[in-house]
Amino acid sequence: MFGDRLRKLRKDRHLTQKSLAAELSISRSALSLYESNKREPDFDTLTKIADFFDTSLDYLLSRDREANPESDYTVPDYVQDIIKDPDINQALYQLKTMSESEKQSLAIHLYAIALMRKKDSAKKE
Repeated sequence: MFGDRLRKLRKDRHLTQKSLAAELSISRSALSLYESNKREPDFDTLTKIADFFDTSLDYLLSRDREANPESDYTVPDYVQDIIKDPDINQALYQLKTMSESEKQSLAIHLYAIALMRKKDSAKKE
């Protein structure tokens, strides 16, 4: 049940109820009620809990057996092919060192290219 999973996650991180409650901006008594399965959190709190523990909502709601399943997402084949391209790979590496304004500028350029392609495609039809 949810409370059991929450308690396990908290204890695995060696957190007290008080410290976890503070991290989640909830009362310690609310957390205690969640852990004892006497009360359930609202959606926003549930999301905060999943984010804090870097786990899925499915795990918290007992739909997954693992807290961080490796198989949650598989990279599509076309993305794997793109990443194998050395020029694309180098460009992606450069993203790590870009400032936020450079990233925003890049996003605007990519959006403009997409608009031009759409416009050219419409002309051909």
